[in-house]
Amino acid sequence: MSPDDLLVLLDRLKPDLDAVAMPWALIGSGALILLGLPLGAANDLDIVTSAEGAGRLRTLWSDWLGSKGDRVPDGPFRSDDFARYETPWGSVEVMGGLKVRDAPLVIGARHAALPIPTAAEQLRILRLFGRPKDLAKAAQLEAWLPPG
Repeated sequence: MSPDDLLVLLDRLKPDLDAVAMPWALIGSGALILLGLPLGAANDLDIVTSAEGAGRLRTLWSDWLGSKGDRVPDGPFRSDDFARYETPWGSVEVMGGLKVRDAPLVIGARHAALPIPTAAEQLRILRLFGRPKDLAKAAQLEAWLPPG
């Protein structure tokens, strides 16, 4: 998805997210693109929320639940409630109660205008995830950020 596609998707989903998903934030490539990092495109929009928020979204978005449904945890990642959705505007993954190496993911500083972590916080999260693809994105983000 392009930056414009991501903004349309976010605009369509934000009312539901604000209404039912408890605290929530975007992470991953979509969040980096919305920050302005020139990654090109994102395959989906990654949403992190509480397990309760993810359960509420699962009920609300049941018609969009992807055929894959739940998936096997990926390396150091575990979600209490994971689901993939195929919305009319693009693919979405919801990670409810996301844990990294058995510790809950805590998102600190957030962007003032968008539901994404700040650049520094995204850098911290990418390094925490530690997979080669995350570390490559961290290097891109670090090179893109102004010095200091």
